[in-house]
Amino acid sequence: MAEHIKRRQYFIKGPIQSRYLILTVVSMLIPTLLVSGCLYYLIATLMAQELGLPESIYGHLIPVLKKINVYLAVGLPIVFTAVFFYAVIISHRLAGPIFRLEKDLDRIISGDRSVRIHFRTKDRLDSLAQKLNQVLDKLPKA
Repeated sequence: MAEHIKRRQYFIKGPIQSRYLILTVVSMLIPTLLVSGCLYYLIATLMAQELGLPESIYGHLIPVLKKINVYLAVGLPIVFTAVFFYAVIISHRLAGPIFRLEKDLDRIISGDRSVRIHFRTKDRLDSLAQKLNQVLDKLPKA
């Protein structure tokens, strides 16, 4: 039975984890920025042009736009922070098993043929570990 393994570091495999982290952050932030920008533009356009508001009424709507700006200024950094932490967790889930596999393979290369590959259950790579362990079992004993 595999021992319970818990990684304590979240940044463990620099280049690989950085690429997945950047990819995840960009793939979540660009749509967020586009949607919020489009909604903001739509609100401003509808109020100014489509409704044909006189300047006196439009002057009363300026505080509403300022309030929307405050909500965006407060809300978007919170969303960005949440997205970043989610991206760190996702990149850790991808880079962690690779780090563990390299570590175990280094031990095998150094001559320890008793090592068997084990991943955490959340990594969902049990089939890969089983295949690698089968290959190790078929290798001649040194």
